[in-house]
Amino acid sequence: YRFSTMAPYVNVLSVPPLGCNCTIVGDTETKIACVVDPGGDVDKILAELEGQGLTLKRILITHGHLDHILGGEELKAKTGAEIIMHQDDLSLYERVAEQCRDFGVPPPDKPLPKPDAFCADGDVITWSPNLTLRCVHCPGHTPGSTSYVFEQHKICCPGDTLFAGSIGRTSWAGIPSLQGTSDSQQIIGSIKNKLLTLDNEYKVVAGHGRLTTIGREKQQNPYL
Repeated sequence: YRFSTMAPYVNVLSVPPLGCNCTIVGDTETKIACVVDPGGDVDKILAELEGQGLTLKRILITHGHLDHILGGEELKAKTGAEIIMHQDDLSLYERVAEQCRDFGVPPPDKPLPKPDAFCADGDVITWSPNLTLRCVHCPGHTPGSTSYVFEQHKICCPGDTLFAGSIGRTSWAGIPSLQGTSDSQQIIGSIKNKLLTLDNEYKVVAGHGRLTTIGREKQQNPYL
């Protein structure tokens, strides 16, 4: 999807191995960009950045599941961008090879780089001189799940916390690497108290599937 009506550039790519929505958010004036959840297809992400003349400064990880992080090493190596995530998901991030085994996905060739910075709930990052993003800690799907709220773009990237008409998975029967890492009550609290308080017109780029809005999920999401 491309949001062509906005001066700031936003492009959402579905990337392997599990169809994660990787989001490129760029400032068309300064040509600075962020990428949320580089699961894979790094060449495609780089081609999109290059095509827009954008320089990647930050790689934002919503949570430590393999399909949202596997491209991080290559993307950082090729751009020098810093990787940012919540510390509570570091153990999941570091156990990516075990996750790959459980999901039948080839493990990364090289270990993922240590994150350059950890974000905390309420942190505001000035990612381009006139543009900010807010980090909203939304535990439940994972302990460190974080939604990135691009305040001028009116876009929220919640990872796998909130979907169009659904919410993130919290039961991992038969998946040893993820057992005991989710909380089905906590995820509902996170969504209701942290995300549904955003303005109705906020666009939601969920971790998978179609885009939605905060207003639509308030009205129609059967889990909420």
